[in-house]
Amino acid sequence: MGKADVNVNIWLNEKKRFADLFNGVLYKGKQVIRPEELEEISPLASVSIKNRVGKTRNMKKYRDIVMRWKNNATFVLLANESQDKIHYAMPQKVMLYDGMDYEEQIRNLWKQRMECQKQARRIGKPLEHLTAAEYLSRFRKNDRLIPIISLVFYYGSDPWDGPQDLYDMFRLEGSEEEKVVLEKYLPNYKINLVDAERMNEQEIKYFSEDLQVILTMLKYRHEKNELKEYINKQKRYFQNVDYETSQVIKVFLNMKSIPGETDERKVNVNMCEALEEMYNDAIKEGMEAGTKRKLIEQVMKKVKKGLSAEEISDIFEEDTEIIKKICFLNNLIVKIEFLVYYLLQYSQTEYFHLLHNTFYMFTFRK
Repeated sequence: MGKADVNVNIWLNEKKRFADLFNGVLYKGKQVIRPEELEEISPLASVSIKNRVGKTRNMKKYRDIVMRWKNNATFVLLANESQDKIHYAMPQKVMLYDGMDYEEQIRNLWKQRMECQKQARRIGKPLEHLTAAEYLSRFRKNDRLIPIISLVFYYGSDPWDGPQDLYDMFRLEGSEEEKVVLEKYLPNYKINLVDAERMNEQEIKYFSEDLQVILTMLKYRHEKNELKEYINKQKRYFQNVDYETSQVIKVFLNMKSIPGETDERKVNVNMCEALEEMYNDAIKEGMEAGTKRKLIEQVMKKVKKGLSAEEISDIFEEDTEIIKKICFLNNLIVKIEFLVYYLLQYSQTEYFHLLHNTFYMFTFRK
């Protein structure tokens, strides 16, 4: 897990925010899941697998966030996976995580049952009758699992173009009729994807102010002027954000640092000042990039007139080494254009002959 994902998970791990995320996605903003009903549990899932010779291999997987939700008398596990990059095997990954969690539940239920049997034997109570099928399954007929709902919170810049269910990962060939038959019997597994930057206004309205503001901010992160305008509109919020929110803004906007930043988590941060500085730095970088681009264009014009690097350096009062690099770049571009033009004129056999001669000419030509 990268540092960016860690900061996003710390931010989403706050129970009120976590409940708001799931209420927005599952219940369209209706406050069904309450923070006080959530209990954070270990994100570790493990299974033991035996091979043909009976040797056991342990496999462990760590989820990003897992909460147990007590809904009246029912328990539900809510899990979240944060992604800053597209994962093209995400349906299989989520299916594996969910499967390992279910396997662990089955194992724990059986372990509890065996402990109860030992306790009953110790105090002389009658033992619970278990059928041969229950022993074989290591799961009683009346046992039930806690259901798991997993979200994938994707906050990357590129639109998600990966599979959203297991069917998208299959290569199903043949006629349409054959595909219909296969899909009828092939089990599918769908991921619950939250593509944060591309949520529409109605979807964002399902969340409370905290998530609403940050998710809307994501829509403007590539447009500095629009971002600045939005920050000014939400000045009341951005002037006083908690430490975790400041860190997630830093991740979402790809900020190198926050002015006056400390590791003191109890101190709230004024992000307006930080974002204003980021905006000014972007303008300055743009102006510097424009100046450099103009210099390159002017140097190339002088090269075409036959002036040397030293002469050009004197004209523009620039470091000779920088001018030499631009001159080298110009010569390289001319040679590539020459090579591409002539390669397009010849057949495949003539191509290799010309390629050999051309490289010889470029290598030894003064």
